[in-house]
Amino acid sequence: MHATDRWAGVAGDVEAVLGSPKFSDGSAWAAWSALSVSDETDGPAWSLLARTPDLAATIEVAHSLGWHVGERSVGGHETRVPLRSPNGLTVIAYTPTS
Repeated sequence: MHATDRWAGVAGDVEAVLGSPKFSDGSAWAAWSALSVSDETDGPAWSLLARTPDLAATIEVAHSLGWHVGERSVGGHETRVPLRSPNGLTVIAYTPTS
């Protein structure tokens, strides 16, 4: 995922190269098969997205491996938590809201 305060321009650039996104809300989020673009700038510019059916279990494993676990947040489409490995890899673990 690439997070940027220039969402519309960056999403337009990606669309010009990869074609129409699989999903877009038209103002803050667009997702293609290999890349997502977000307008959120409170985290790193680049991170991996990891969909999980059991967010609590994912958090537990991350803790056991010594990863930093950020605060859980609930958005319009998913519940997510930022995770950072001891080596600096940032992963946004999420599960869709029902």
